[in-house]
Amino acid sequence: MVMLCSVFKRFKYLLAHLNSMRYNQKKLALLLLIVCSSILVSSVSSSVFAQQPQGTTFIIGYGGTPFDTFNPFTTYTVVSTMSTLDVYDYLIRYNSTFAPVVPDLAYKWYVYPNNSAAVFYLVKNATWSDGYPVTAQDVVYSFEVANNSASRLQPNVEPITAIYAPNNYTVIFHYRRTALFLINTIAAVPIVPKHVWEKYVPNPSNATQLTNYQDYPVVSSGPFEVTNYVQGQYIELTANTHYFYKSRIPHVQHIIIQFFKDTNSMVAALEAGQIDAAAPSLLPVQAQTLEQNYPNIKVVVEPGEELWYIAVNVYPYGHGNPTLRDLRVREALAHAINYTELAQVIWKGYATPAAGLLPIGNEYYDPNLKPYTFNLTLANQILNEAGYKMGANGVRVSPNGTPLSYTLYVVSNAPEEVEAANIIANWWSQIGVQAKVEAVDAGTLASIIWPNFTQDFDLWDWFSSPAVPTLLSVFLSNQTETGTSDSGFQNKTYDRLYSEMMYAPNLSAVKEYAWELQSILYHELPYINLYYVDSIEAYNDKLFTNVFTNMTGGPFSDINWYTFLQIQPVQSTSVVTTTQTSSTQTSSMTSSVSSSAVSVQTSPTMYIVVGAVVVIIVVAAIVLLARRR
Repeated sequence: MVMLCSVFKRFKYLLAHLNSMRYNQKKLALLLLIVCSSILVSSVSSSVFAQQPQGTTFIIGYGGTPFDTFNPFTTYTVVSTMSTLDVYDYLIRYNSTFAPVVPDLAYKWYVYPNNSAAVFYLVKNATWSDGYPVTAQDVVYSFEVANNSASRLQPNVEPITAIYAPNNYTVIFHYRRTALFLINTIAAVPIVPKHVWEKYVPNPSNATQLTNYQDYPVVSSGPFEVTNYVQGQYIELTANTHYFYKSRIPHVQHIIIQFFKDTNSMVAALEAGQIDAAAPSLLPVQAQTLEQNYPNIKVVVEPGEELWYIAVNVYPYGHGNPTLRDLRVREALAHAINYTELAQVIWKGYATPAAGLLPIGNEYYDPNLKPYTFNLTLANQILNEAGYKMGANGVRVSPNGTPLSYTLYVVSNAPEEVEAANIIANWWSQIGVQAKVEAVDAGTLASIIWPNFTQDFDLWDWFSSPAVPTLLSVFLSNQTETGTSDSGFQNKTYDRLYSEMMYAPNLSAVKEYAWELQSILYHELPYINLYYVDSIEAYNDKLFTNVFTNMTGGPFSDINWYTFLQIQPVQSTSVVTTTQTSSTQTSSMTSSVSSSAVSVQTSPTMYIVVGAVVVIIVVAAIVLLARRR
């Protein structure tokens, strides 16, 4: 319709000029040629434009642990990382299989054979959202901030011994030899703008400065920009149409990440059509309802990266019940949980009983570890032999008179885990242990744990990257300072082995260390691991397509940086051309990400209509010319 209006406006313009001027045949022919060419170009370009997803918005609901900060170095929540995954750039990124890495700000790089140095060459057309160029000085500053003691990424960058920029677009690293250098160190650190951040964090090693900086408004260089944020409600991302990687420019104009207090309210919004997708893990009953009653909703189940656990406060300087520092008490508690039954009751086939820290989908999962056996008789025996006598009220007391009475905190936005906590408390009551279940929001729970460790237990979850074993860093002795260790575990042998793992010469050696570290945790029990949960997510596949689902953790995880880039409305679906590279020194995009070069097929009917209009114009012009004669 827009195209036809344009045609008739031009026809009217032509008639007006024919009536006001004398045209000879050559001028008339030239004018007709110009008009007809304009019409044809207009018709084709209008057809292409109509099929582009201009102005489209994809709304995803999030019902997990609430958003905490835009600061990528201090966040501990999945939604914060997910929200900024395509906002910040990295030097390099994981590909979809977590095997080779692909270029990002660095278009090529060289790792020297002796593994002591690496050189990265930056693209020269990347800019920050405030117009400043991205330079090597930004990269150096970002890695210095990552090494801050308050940074969650400090263990990742520990192998780096020196970093400098000989010019604006070259960065040189010196590091201790490690097989994990590219995938765990370089690919882990987001690049932030030095000219903005140094106003608030002038000293990259100052923990207080880093902790206090929330990084909002966000200045970024990625394919999306943060254009609005309403605390407790939503984040708005807008496509960066000037992004330097043209093949990664998003196919939707806006992403809205809407926060929900829990998954129930989130799923209700999805059912009502108020949002287009829901994450993270839905409950089994929610998934079944969507599949049975909502044909427009597609449920996606992928191997998960989520572990639910009970952290035990074993911090020597903490203020929880001191009886939990007795390994025999922790062993008794571990034997007083039926992990198989719990996983089935709570997750109904979408979870696997856990033993080691790293989930089944992780490259460093240890299949040799098995969940503790459910044996109430054994649990009682352990406590009896340790001198914990049963009191008149059914609660045991320690040899010095401290009752085995605890508070089991659990995040309130996970009602299924509140149910799990109550089931566990009932089992524990059968061995003389009293556990009061208290559901609190994530912020309150964090304030109870850090920095004073006043809790006894917290039932919470971790999401871990499938490619690396770095979730193990949570148990390093120095992580009590960063707000990542919720157990306060202190073990010098563990610290040493983790450091040796980070400098292992090959991935086989890394796995050996990862298994040994998990074995220490399994036997020392700073965590009582409960189950690994599958990723259950959902989206409206009648409205949106090209959702990248073939990835551990699901399409909307904190590691899947593909989905937001390639998702597009169904009505604008078209043939997408992609390329792939297996080299670490090329700048071609991985095949999993949609190219912005879209092949659009124009309907033959459109050409028939255009042709008919052109004929009408020509005939009318000839008649008018004949009348002039």
